[in-house]
Amino acid sequence: MAQVDVLMAVYNAMPYLPEAVDSILTQTFQDFKFLIINDGSEDGSEEYLNQLDDPRVHLVHRPHQGRSAARNFGLAMCDGEFIAIMDSDDVALPTRLEAQLNFLRCHREVGLVGTQYEYLGLGGRRGFSPPLPCDHETIYATLLRRPAGMINATIMCRTSVLKRIAGSSIDANGEDWDRMFLRMGEVTRLANLKEVLYRQRLHSNSIMATKLAEIWMQHAYASDCAERRGEGQPEITFDEFLIQQRARPFWRQTLEVMDCYAFGQYRRAVAEILSPHWAVGYARLAWAALSSPRLTSQRVSRAIRKRWMT
Repeated sequence: MAQVDVLMAVYNAMPYLPEAVDSILTQTFQDFKFLIINDGSEDGSEEYLNQLDDPRVHLVHRPHQGRSAARNFGLAMCDGEFIAIMDSDDVALPTRLEAQLNFLRCHREVGLVGTQYEYLGLGGRRGFSPPLPCDHETIYATLLRRPAGMINATIMCRTSVLKRIAGSSIDANGEDWDRMFLRMGEVTRLANLKEVLYRQRLHSNSIMATKLAEIWMQHAYASDCAERRGEGQPEITFDEFLIQQRARPFWRQTLEVMDCYAFGQYRRAVAEILSPHWAVGYARLAWAALSSPRLTSQRVSRAIRKRWMT
């Protein structure tokens, strides 16, 4: 039995899929099972996966039901001591698995560890490494406020802890938020490594680009549920949460819309800056900053803290 199960859900991931797969197969740590769930791809991903010839690769084809369903399906097949998540269009740096495994071996109190990351443009240009907190208290507090405290695809966790809370996920794009982060933070310690060990690709088809508003609302609901659990109160349904959100003062709803819009513009700007359209990207970056001064100040503050710590 392999020590680590690397779980990747795939849906129409070409042309980035080969680079993502290769970044796992060439890791410095080799004792892993690479479980790939093909979620009904129709773009050549299935043909590429079928030609992989590596005993560590365990490939499953299933009808398209969405990334959350594919991951949950794969989770039930994981039997290693640890599970690492990998996205099908990103790149893991060669020492990622080794560094995370060593950390978890040395810190028994930590059940889930992520890494720092940097953005990856379509042409392979790298840049922008948004700083993530490294200690449990700051990570959890950041997650409750909704700015990213961990990046889902960078994490490695103890299988026993994840399966203990796996039945409590949100059945939508925000399921990672509740199950992987907030709920695990209630039963174990969270951590991020200080090193950049992951590259997150930005492109127009990424889920963050196409469903950002939906994801933000699911994240807000997950945070609300976590706060209620922490106060010993019963959780409300997602529909009840939406009713409460619509009843808030207009100015608060407007700020939320502005923040969501600005974040989407920021990600588009970074993608453009890392492409031949860099001039357009810098103009969009300025517009994103003006659209939500609150998010901009938070981003600048994190950057200053990162520079100060290094």
